[in-house]
Amino acid sequence: MDEDTGTGRGKGIIQESIPSRTNKLVIVTTLVVAFIILSAYFRLDRSQSIGYTHFAYIPIIFAGFWWGRRVMIVAGVLAADIIVLTLISGSPDPFWADIVRVLALLTVAFVIGELSRELHRAQQVLRERQRRLRKTNASLRKFAKLRKAFLHIAIHDMKSPVSATKMLLHSLQTLMTGTATDKQEHIIERMHARLDEAASFLRDFQLFAQLEDPSHIRSQATEVDLNAVIDEVIKSTSDLAAHGGHQVIAELEAELPPVGGVERLLREVVGNLVTNAIKYTPEGGRIVVRSNSRDDCLVSVEVQDNGIGISQENQKKLFREFVRIKDNEVAGQKVGGIGLGLSIVKRIVEMHGGRVYVISTPGEGSTFGFDLRTCPTDEGPLIRPARKVTEEMKPAEGYVPG
Repeated sequence: MDEDTGTGRGKGIIQESIPSRTNKLVIVTTLVVAFIILSAYFRLDRSQSIGYTHFAYIPIIFAGFWWGRRVMIVAGVLAADIIVLTLISGSPDPFWADIVRVLALLTVAFVIGELSRELHRAQQVLRERQRRLRKTNASLRKFAKLRKAFLHIAIHDMKSPVSATKMLLHSLQTLMTGTATDKQEHIIERMHARLDEAASFLRDFQLFAQLEDPSHIRSQATEVDLNAVIDEVIKSTSDLAAHGGHQVIAELEAELPPVGGVERLLREVVGNLVTNAIKYTPEGGRIVVRSNSRDDCLVSVEVQDNGIGISQENQKKLFREFVRIKDNEVAGQKVGGIGLGLSIVKRIVEMHGGRVYVISTPGEGSTFGFDLRTCPTDEGPLIRPARKVTEEMKPAEGYVPG
């Protein structure tokens, strides 16, 4: 029971600290006695006082760094020993010389004591901050577990009613075929749209929750052909692009090296960027998806559009969680969303050891891109930690890191 509450550990620390202090006392006492014996030998037997006085600094140093200002007690004992031996020995050395040595000894002891006191004080502050840091880390770990549990429970409890509602709505629409008025059809279409938004929100939320456990995700890593991923994303978003009259063009580098990663996550990254480009580009826009390799063993994917663009101020907020940009109207209508997409993109890319960036000018369009390292030839991990991006790797201008 004591071990669970920490009391047992506290007792163990106290029991360990007592012999430590006892050992220090024994060491300093031994040195002081040795000095007294040595000083008596040199002073009384050989009538010398210069050589042995310097030995007094040894116990002074030990006592000073262990006990702080209490070193003055040890210094006082040694100084008294020097004065007493000078008085009873009848040495031909001048008495003032020993007084100078004693004053020097006391001065050194005072300085060492003050330094030790400040050092101990700093150590106490450091230990207190470490204790607070451990307590904060424990609270954060507990909060992270609660957050993860909440995400899973919330997603699970919300997906079922949304799916059931969509099925019931489809059934209702089927039953009303040929009998529903235009207004009723419009209301049903709006309900479908809202349910699709809810389903999209839950999908992003579920992926966001999955990214909370990167260790599980890393085990799914394989070699990924980004060109194939891009082709698949363009096909899957073709209906959305056609609805807005957009032209989606793929400019892919032939023989693009594979990258190490989780294919479904990289597909999510490319799909998010392409979908955003479609959503934020007015009708009849042009969207280009590029892939290319670099000399420094990097593979780059960019999605360029001629949409509404993003201001420099808003670019700094893009990759934060649950952040929505106010200036996001396309053709006079707000673009829906909860602000998780780009934060998910950033997490996935950084999890793969890469970096994400944006280059944009309001009214002219945007280019979102990410860089990934190519697959290693050895048996190293396919998803690697991020490395520092050099100046050569950055676009010439307009670069905004995620």
